[in-house]
Amino acid sequence: MAIQATSTFEYNSGVYTNPYFRIVLHLPQDGQETPVDCFMYSTQEAYASGSGQIACFPFYVSNVSASADNNGDNVINKYLLYVTEQITGSLETMSSGSTFNIVEIPTS
Repeated sequence: MAIQATSTFEYNSGVYTNPYFRIVLHLPQDGQETPVDCFMYSTQEAYASGSGQIACFPFYVSNVSASADNNGDNVINKYLLYVTEQITGSLETMSSGSTFNIVEIPTS
């Protein structure tokens, strides 16, 4: 799962043009929150070539609003989409004015 910025992203006094974010979920300890690492790369190609990430943002996604059923429309796993949408919202909060597209969600 990944998120592609479609504008600039401001972080740590730097401005990045259209960075690429990879999402890594971890098993929730208590089921209430899912720990997620969000790795920022300069581009999708930088990620694919094995270049180091610019930053890693740790997030905890609340599972309270997650749907009980996992059957998604046009996605294989609705929960993965839910988590990615929550991370996208957190990134928008971190860098107001930045816009994003969710990419690389497995579809049915």
